Amino acid sequence: MNKQIVYILLLFTFQTLVGQNKLSYLEKSEEPIDFCGKLKKVKPLEGTFAKIWHNGGIYSTLNGSDNIKWPNPEIKKIAGKEYWKDFEPQIGDIGEIIFVTKSKYKEIIYILKIKDYYVPIECSYLVNTEILDVKEAEQKRWDEITDYGKGDCNFKKFGINETWNRAGIAEIDKMSELFACELKTKGIDTLMLVKRISDNGSSPYEKEYVLWKENGQGHLKIFENNEKHKPTQTESEKFDWDDLINFYEENNLSSEIKKPESIISHCTNLIVQFYNGSDFYAFGMQLVCKEEDEKLTNVQFIRRIDNKLK
Repeated sequence: MNKQIVYILLLFTFQTLVGQNKLSYLEKSEEPIDFCGKLKKVKPLEGTFAKIWHNGGIYSTLNGSDNIKWPNPEIKKIAGKEYWKDFEPQIGDIGEIIFVTKSKYKEIIYILKIKDYYVPIECSYLVNTEILDVKEAEQKRWDEITDYGKGDCNFKKFGINETWNRAGIAEIDKMSELFACELKTKGIDTLMLVKRISDNGSSPYEKEYVLWKENGQGHLKIFENNEKHKPTQTESEKFDWDDLINFYEENNLSSEIKKPESIISHCTNLIVQFYNGSDFYAFGMQLVCKEEDEKLTNVQFIRRIDNKLK
């Protein structure tokens, strides 16, 4: 598996774990059929076909209980993994809906016939046969991100220099990346993009900063999400950040291999991407790391940037 696919799978996992997010990196497509509607409204779907959007909702041992009404004892007996043997329902499989019922826990459960096998699945894990399943949606999203990163502006390239930078993912990212790349196109070659990431791109706690030098003068523009989780931007202002440039030039940051070790699973990350003439620097870390890693030059650089922008 190549590094790009690893990045996108890690990214998908990350958004799944962060439960308080208002938006997701990858969402189920809207569709005309509400598979989780009232039972009397979805019963007419029997005899039609549906696709498995994600196989996390397959009840492979449901036939060992009486939690649902079954169409008949014969189907109940064979609608589980003990009968399936080597068969395993997959994301993207299409089957005929032969029965729709409600469990004693009020879930709408479908029995799909896939080949010669009967598969119980919870309603939210089904989509219309024309809708993308989760793997197809992941690939489509990755293709969009790859296309977005084509060109000579590194701010738009996802995961460049093996730094998880979320390029092309959230609206706040695309807004700051577009502005930074437009400055680069104008010929500005002292240019930094900093992302303070604590959510999946929609949280008002996130901020992104573009710093640049033009005609000897430093400038700053800030991007942040409002309370409605929509990205906004400030007017550009004069901003002296020569101390950051000097620190970078006085220390050979790109030669440092060791990365700081995070000590908690979820917290704020600071992602830095920096054009300094022909050099391009990319580094990212969680702002909580082991005390001994504070001596690393890259960590000291991140601390300086973080304090400068607070």
